[in-house]
Amino acid sequence: MINGRRDAVKLTALAVANARPGRTRREIHDRGCPGLYLVVQPSGHRSWACRYRFKGLSRKLTLGPALVGEEIEPASEPQLDTPLSLLSARVLALQALRQARSGVDPAALKRQKREAERAAEADTLQAIAEEFLRREGATMRTLDQRKADLELLYKPLGALPIDQIRRGQFTRVFDHIADTRGLVRADRVLSATKRLLGWHAERSEYISVLGRGGRRTSITERARSRVLNDEELGRVWKAAEPDAGPFGGYVRFVLLTAARRSEAGAMKRGELLDPATWLISGSRYKNGRDTLIPLSAAAQTIVAAQPVRGEYVFSFTGKNPLSNFAKAKRAFDAACGVFDWHIHDLRRTSRTLLSRAGVAPDIAEQCLGHALTGVRGVYDRHSFEAEKRAAFETLAALIGRIVHPSEVAVADLAIERGKRGRQ
Repeated sequence: MINGRRDAVKLTALAVANARPGRTRREIHDRGCPGLYLVVQPSGHRSWACRYRFKGLSRKLTLGPALVGEEIEPASEPQLDTPLSLLSARVLALQALRQARSGVDPAALKRQKREAERAAEADTLQAIAEEFLRREGATMRTLDQRKADLELLYKPLGALPIDQIRRGQFTRVFDHIADTRGLVRADRVLSATKRLLGWHAERSEYISVLGRGGRRTSITERARSRVLNDEELGRVWKAAEPDAGPFGGYVRFVLLTAARRSEAGAMKRGELLDPATWLISGSRYKNGRDTLIPLSAAAQTIVAAQPVRGEYVFSFTGKNPLSNFAKAKRAFDAACGVFDWHIHDLRRTSRTLLSRAGVAPDIAEQCLGHALTGVRGVYDRHSFEAEKRAAFETLAALIGRIVHPSEVAVADLAIERGKRGRQ
C-alpha cells in the first residue's frame, strides 16, 4: 500500500517553506494524506504530486506548483496545475484517490482535458491564420501585407475558436478598422479574412460566415481615380530627387515603370536580365505570368544609384524589401507638400501620361502588364518588348518635360540654334 510509507513526515506550511533543495530531486511524503508528496528540485522549485493505484498498477498525478505561505483553507475549490497550498494539495490528492477507487484514472482524465484544450487552441482564429500563412505564403504576391491585415484580427478575435465567431463580430471589427485606419485598409482585411475562412472551409467541416449568400457583409470596394496633375507631379519628383534613402528613388522608379507598389518595392537584383531589362517572376506578379519590363535610361540611372546592400534594390538593409510605406510616405508628403494620394496612384498617373504622350492604347496596356483580351489574347503572342521599350522612353521624356520645363526649354533652344548654325 502507498498509504504507509516509513519515511513520510507530518507536513506543515512551515515545513513546506523550509524544505531545502538537494543535489538531486527530493520527494517528501506527507503522513497527513495518503499518496501526497512534495517534490523539491535542485533549483528550489517545489511542486505537489500524488501516487495512487489503478487497476493494480501504481500511477502518478502531478497536482501543481507548491504555494509557500500560511496554511489557510482554500477560498474556492482548488484546481490542478495552479499554485496549491498544503491544504489544497491534500484536497486534490484525496479527490484523485476517490476517482481511482471509483474506476476513473485521474491522470488519464487530466491528460484528456489537456488534449481537448490544445485542440481548442489549435482551432482559434489566430492559430488557423498562422497555419494558413505558413502553408500558403509561398503562393502569395503580398505575403507581408496579407500577414499584417490578418494580424488586425488577432487582438479582438484571435483567441476565439473560429467556428464560434459570428458574422456580426467580424463586421464590428471591419467597421472599427474603417474608422481608425481607413476604408481601403478595411476592404483589404475583409478580403484577407474571406480568403482565410474559405481556405479553412475547404480543409474541414467549417462553413464560412462570410461566404456568398445572405445579407452582404462586405464594405463596398472603393475604386480610386486619383491622378497627379503636372504641379503635383513636379513637387513629388523634386522632393524624391534629393532623398538619400531608398524611398525617393523608389517613387521615381514607380512613375517611370508604372509598376505596382509591391512589385517595385520587392525588386531583386537577380531579376535584372541586364541593366535595361527587368523580368518579374509570375509568382509575384498579379497576372501570374513572367512579365518583362524594359527600363528607360532614367529608370536605369535610379537603379544604378541604389547602394548594393543585398539582393533587394530598394531596401534600407538589403535583407528585406522596402516596406512600411505608410510611415515613409507621411514624411515624404510633408517634404513635397502633396497629400491625399496613394502610391498606386503613381501607376495610374503613368498610364495617363502614356496616353498623353501618344502611346497606342494596346502598347500602354502592355506596359502595365495587362494581357490582351478575347481572340487577340489567344492568337497574338508577340512580346511587344521593343514597343514597350520605346513607350517607357517616351514616358520618361514627358515626365522630364513636366518636372523640369525650364531645362527642356534651354535644351530645345540650344538644338534650334545648332540647326540654324548648320544652315
